[in-house]
Amino acid sequence: MSEQYGIADPSTAGHGPGPFLTWIESHAGERHELQTSRRLRKRLRPLHIPAATRSPLDACGHVHHDWSRIWAPERLGWWIAALFMIGSALFALGGFCAAWPNMSALRWIAPSAINPIFFVGSLFFTTAAYLQFYEVLNGDITAKRSPRRFVGWRPRNLGYLAALVQLIGTLLFNRSTGDALLPGLEWREQNLLVWRPDIIGSICFLAASQLAIMEYAHSWFAFRPGQLPWWIVAANMLGSILFMVSAIASFVVPAGNLLAPFLANTGTVGGAMCFLLGAYLLIPEQAESEG
Repeated sequence: MSEQYGIADPSTAGHGPGPFLTWIESHAGERHELQTSRRLRKRLRPLHIPAATRSPLDACGHVHHDWSRIWAPERLGWWIAALFMIGSALFALGGFCAAWPNMSALRWIAPSAINPIFFVGSLFFTTAAYLQFYEVLNGDITAKRSPRRFVGWRPRNLGYLAALVQLIGTLLFNRSTGDALLPGLEWREQNLLVWRPDIIGSICFLAASQLAIMEYAHSWFAFRPGQLPWWIVAANMLGSILFMVSAIASFVVPAGNLLAPFLANTGTVGGAMCFLLGAYLLIPEQAESEG
């Protein structure tokens, strides 16, 4: 019988791109099992597969998801999804208010509330990002199970590296959106205190998204639109690209204006909506059945 979250012994072999370990196969008698880094950290069972099946992406092709199960607070992954969804919704709201302030549905929100909305949204992002970091650290395919850890170093685990880099990015967004609340900043100060951590945080999100794709694909990239996890990593990558577009467009010119205000705000809205979708899809990913 397989361990609760791991994979059967005795005969186990690990695989992954380069120095990284992203999936494990195990043989025990006539039983052949496969477990991936992403599935292990999400507490999903190993897959029982034919011995000839060596591709983890092919092995996941028969997995189906229960889309009706949206309430699962007993699972850490559900809280990660919920917190990312709230943070994404707040960023989308702030972007909508900045881009289309005269929309009838948004007139009740004062312009002075936009920056606080972004700041609160960044706090939800950081909380979710740390929980995701904790999830990976304590569901690590590169190490044996150990007592619960709150910090650690797992350089062979792409999911861990993605979570760590994303956490750093969210902390930079905390700094950027927090400094945006300071009154009377001139253009150089805005670029130093607000724009610089924003652009670095956006780079972190791009890097984290690529690492997450590599963890899922077990290579640099895979095109598997028939699989739910593919949509999650693809949505997060698109969101990261749009956040980067927004960050570049948010550079403050000497006149005191943003380089491209509409692009900055719509990039924020588009990126936040992508993150919202990716976060929501984390919920049915945890409720699966084999078909």
